[in-house]
Amino acid sequence: MLCWGIAETPGMMSQVRALALALGATLDVKTLPIGKPWDMLPNIAYATPLGGRIFKNFIARDINPPYPDLVISCGRRASMAALGLKHVIQNDKTKFIHIHHPCVPVKCFDLVVTVDHDKLDGANVIKTRFALHSVTPAALAEARQRSQPRFAAYPTPHVAVLLGGTTNHYEFTIEAMAQIVMALGRMVNATPGSLLITPSRRTGDANIAMLKSVFAANPRVYIYDEVEENPYMGMLALASTIVVTNDSINMMSEAAATGKPIYILPLPKHSSTKQARFADGLIRDGIARLWSGKLENWHYDVSNEMETLAAEVRRRLNLLPSH
Repeated sequence: MLCWGIAETPGMMSQVRALALALGATLDVKTLPIGKPWDMLPNIAYATPLGGRIFKNFIARDINPPYPDLVISCGRRASMAALGLKHVIQNDKTKFIHIHHPCVPVKCFDLVVTVDHDKLDGANVIKTRFALHSVTPAALAEARQRSQPRFAAYPTPHVAVLLGGTTNHYEFTIEAMAQIVMALGRMVNATPGSLLITPSRRTGDANIAMLKSVFAANPRVYIYDEVEENPYMGMLALASTIVVTNDSINMMSEAAATGKPIYILPLPKHSSTKQARFADGLIRDGIARLWSGKLENWHYDVSNEMETLAAEVRRRLNLLPSH
């Protein structure tokens, strides 16, 4: 089963990959073609014949048969591109799935997969609690084996720290980073092991520079250098505990898929967003805790939501199960 994937950001593409993997599809990542001035149009324009002519005449490049069984898109502009592709492909064989709110009526897609907080309803809408992810026992086992040599010099237990940053509704300032760095300093002092820290693209250069400056001489702190391949999955696999900031539903969902104790590290002045409310829900349900000054151990049931989602997508679209 061939799948074309379209997404706006690496985080969104990770969700496209996760669904394609769960469905057993072969993923072909397509470059998002819609830029200025065409992204100034409303999404719904691409669901109309006019939008189709614009897409085919000015935007579409290298879109040739054989066409895929699935197109999975994620993000506002990815929704535009997927709707444009429908005008090019024009067959009933290719099914279109969008992840999150597509900013058009959901009936424009065969299926829409969205997390609960999107408040989106429809006969073709499938809701999930967690963001889509590829964190499985098999993936963790493979990452553990691959990453052990890389972190052999860092004493155990390992604490994986997943840092986010600025979002559409929040600016991660240098003052806020200073508070996070102080919290991480207290954390490394509270464990005989190591902190394995990976910033994200949203953390910001100045904030990452501060982080590296403070911990440069500490042999028990690893900070991803943004040069080598990011050992994100290996860090999840090797960690005894995971610490994650409350600005990324993706990262919190991936942490919760491991079954390991999770500490939420709230970003300063970041308490009224949907991401922060998601973190509050993890705490309320006993999956995560706020950092209290010492590392503890607890257990919770790991969701099999990705398997359930894949089965439901196959059922609704009459897709054959993977082998």
